[in-house]
Amino acid sequence: MKAGSLSFIEVLATSIALIGPSMTPLLIAPYMYALAGNGTWLAYVFGGTMLVFVALCINQFARRSTAAGSMYHYVAEHLGPATGAIGGWTLLWSYGFVATAVLGAMALFVGKLFDTMGMHVPAAAIVIVLAAVAWQLAYRGVQVSAIVMLVLEAISVGIVCLLVAIVLHAHGPTLDAKQVHVAGGFPGGVGFAIAFAVFSFVGFESATAFGAEAKQPLVTIPRAVIASVLFATAFFVIATYAQIVGLAHAPQPLDKQQFPMQTLVDIYGLGYLAIPITIGAVFSAFSVCLACITTGGRIAYAMAEAKVLPPAFTRIEPNHATPNVAVTAVIATTAAAALIALAFGVSPIDIFDNCGTLSSFGFILIYMLVAIAAAVFCKRVGALKTIDLAISAIAVLLLLLTAVTLFYPVPAPPQRWFGYSFVAFVGAGFVWFRATKASG
Repeated sequence: MKAGSLSFIEVLATSIALIGPSMTPLLIAPYMYALAGNGTWLAYVFGGTMLVFVALCINQFARRSTAAGSMYHYVAEHLGPATGAIGGWTLLWSYGFVATAVLGAMALFVGKLFDTMGMHVPAAAIVIVLAAVAWQLAYRGVQVSAIVMLVLEAISVGIVCLLVAIVLHAHGPTLDAKQVHVAGGFPGGVGFAIAFAVFSFVGFESATAFGAEAKQPLVTIPRAVIASVLFATAFFVIATYAQIVGLAHAPQPLDKQQFPMQTLVDIYGLGYLAIPITIGAVFSAFSVCLACITTGGRIAYAMAEAKVLPPAFTRIEPNHATPNVAVTAVIATTAAAALIALAFGVSPIDIFDNCGTLSSFGFILIYMLVAIAAAVFCKRVGALKTIDLAISAIAVLLLLLTAVTLFYPVPAPPQRWFGYSFVAFVGAGFVWFRATKASG
């Protein structure tokens, strides 16, 4: 893309497309409702507010430099190599589980498309094929066309908005009292509800990757980072509110729906939209999967350059100039996780839900580290103001409160073990870092 070719609207649209907002009403909403009940909209308000403060911290870097960076570099450069190593392992965990989650989602959606044609294809076969395609694209450095991604996501979001408008019009101007008063809210726990809400926002910081292409990047990119969070928050709140209203008298409540949008189009006589919605969801999930594999591979490459991972991960494929070993390791790990889960009888929807929750632990920690790094960065450049320190502190506090509620009250299995698994993983990564430094 040419330098200075992207306006604010174009950067914002691309950033929103990378979030994949249509995935929330299509697949995330049932699990969110199981966790938050009639408080689902409130969980998204809290999650969005929390990420606005995180976005303001990210913008401390974005409004002073156009260099494309990652949260790993932000943390490593300003909080030291040890904390940077923790941040790197955390990001590998986060992006790895997001990729595994959307592999499960694609297995579900593609399987549904085959079912409509009277064909049954094993979920494992779908995962293998899609993982192989994603690996080839990431290996060769071929990026999913921004135009195609924007169009597909726009169509998918547009269909969702059409359904939402129809549902809200049918319901009338009266607000749903149960949702307004949060009656029966958070049956699955407020902590997991907010943590899973964070999963919906993954990719909001992607505007920082367009420093070379954006017009007036030091202004455009920070605005796009904030605006993407605000748009996603409004979309998630309105869409999930409408779904709860629309499915209030359905045979099964939202948390029991595997394809809630399918049920809505059937209820309102719009069944011809079912297949386009499903196809849009497949492409949306695939884009997210490819982005996570590509990003995860480059984080592994950067960690290897810092001698946190074996030197083999710094290998560059000569024909395509991609970190082929790192990318291959990431896709192999994520695909293996999905296939092992399927082999043990875990359904694709449970893979999506559980891996999405697991990824949220990592994002909460890395966002916390970035918030701290932002304050350190401002102090180093002599620009730290009271308001900057307050924003970082609020971001850390909100993230910390969410983290605490993930452990107490004690959640039911298997979520009960998720937090401890994450802590063990990060702890093992830190031990590995100390061992490699000692041997080096």
